[in-house]
Amino acid sequence: MEEQSAVGAKAEKVQPVNTVLVVDDEENWCFVIKRILQKAGVGNQIFTANNGLQALEKLKAIAATNEKLPELIFIDLKMPVMDGFEFLEEATQSPELDLSQTRIFVLTSSMLPQDKERANEYPIAGFISKPLTHQILTSIIS
Repeated sequence: MEEQSAVGAKAEKVQPVNTVLVVDDEENWCFVIKRILQKAGVGNQIFTANNGLQALEKLKAIAATNEKLPELIFIDLKMPVMDGFEFLEEATQSPELDLSQTRIFVLTSSMLPQDKERANEYPIAGFISKPLTHQILTSIIS
């Protein structure tokens, strides 16, 4: 599990990142994250969703066309309709979705230890406190 404070601590070989899904109910955060990804040259396609339900629907639509699912997902925890925890539960239990090649990062403003503990119950690649920075992004894709 990578931490925001563990920049560069645990590098692993990863495939190039072509597709990214950003899930956050705050349009400003989606915009900022997209810009950071674009400036870093990460993701030829960057999809956004405003809640977990929209994200789940996008993933299922991609899977239905037999296209490759995003290599990276950044998801907020606190969102209306379907929050990040509900998304993680549904997405990881869905027989339609093979997320074995997808790395999911919780990207949240929550500083609650119980949120981090609960997120660690799912197969996430990391728990990052907002904001996402170029340095953090570089550390998780290297």
